[in-house]
Amino acid sequence: MLCEKICSVHKNPINCILHLIAVIIAIYALWNHSVNLIIVAIAIAIVGHVIQYFTVNKVEKKTKKKK
Repeated sequence: MLCEKICSVHKNPINCILHLIAVIIAIYALWNHSVNLIIVAIAIAIVGHVIQYFTVNKVEKKTKKKK
């Protein structure tokens, strides 16, 4: 059930790639104790969520019109 929610959130490949990049940057930032890189990683993850939000809404609107 949790896996399905996670997969539905990351079904856009751009969002998934941005989250993977953010995780790599966050791990590196934690290793080097860099607050600036942690903020960059959070910003990249937020951008991924915004892209996912807008692409999912477009797809949902198109499928609702067809029905």
